[in-house]
Amino acid sequence: AVLCVTCAHAAPYELRVYSDDIPKAGEPELEVIASTARPKATTDGLPNRVSQMLLEYGYGLGNGWTVGLELPMSHADGHNKLNGLKVEAQYVTKHDAHRGMYWGVRGDVGYTSSHYESQGINSADINPILGYRWSQWHVVVNPSIEIPISGPNKQTQFQPSAKLARATSGTTQLGVEYFSGWGALSALRSQRERDEMLYAVWDEKLAHSRWNLGLGKPIHPSGGSVDKWVLKIGVNLDLD
Repeated sequence: AVLCVTCAHAAPYELRVYSDDIPKAGEPELEVIASTARPKATTDGLPNRVSQMLLEYGYGLGNGWTVGLELPMSHADGHNKLNGLKVEAQYVTKHDAHRGMYWGVRGDVGYTSSHYESQGINSADINPILGYRWSQWHVVVNPSIEIPISGPNKQTQFQPSAKLARATSGTTQLGVEYFSGWGALSALRSQRERDEMLYAVWDEKLAHSRWNLGLGKPIHPSGGSVDKWVLKIGVNLDLD
C-alpha cells in the first residue's frame, strides 16, 4: 500500500508505480495509500492542505492474476469526503523475480472525484507494466491512460509514471518515482504545462508488511502542477 493525495492536474490519489509486487494465489492483502499535499500559494480557491487516503483490498488468484477493490477518501477544510469506488484486476507474466525483463497490465473501472475538480467522473484506467531488473537495480514504467465514461471531459488522458530504485540491502531500496499528467492523448500539453512530480522514495520490506515513504516536488514549479509539495507514506499488509 501507499499513502497519498489526488487530482487531475495535481498528485493522483494512487501514488504508486505498478510492478510485479502482487499477492500470491489465495493470499489477501490490504493497501493503505495516504498523503498530504500543499497546493501552491498562488492557486486560488484551493485549501491550504489536502490529505487523501486510499484503502485497497486485494486477493491473489494465481497464474499472475489478482483482483481488488479501491476506496479513496480525502480531508480538506475540515471536511471528510468519500471520493469514489473502483474495482480492479492485474496480471503479470511469469518471469525471473531477480533479474531480466517482465511485463503485465492493470485495469480498473469506477467513479472518482477530488477537491481539485468541480465534478467527479466514471472512468476506466489501463496501466501497462514494463519492468527490468539488473544487478541491484529495478526500473519499471507505466504508460497509463484514463478513459472517461462520464463527466465533462470526454478525452482520453495520458498519465505516465515510472520508478528507478537500487537495493541497498536485502530489505531496503532507495530511488525516485515519477508521476505525471500529460493531458489528452489527442492534444498533449507542452512540457512546462504538464503536471510532473518527482519523488525521492525509501522502501522497506518487513516480515508481513512493505513500507514506502516519499517526498515529491514539481519538476516545473511554475508549470502545470497544482501542488507545491506532496508527502506520501504507505504500507502493504499481508492479511494471512
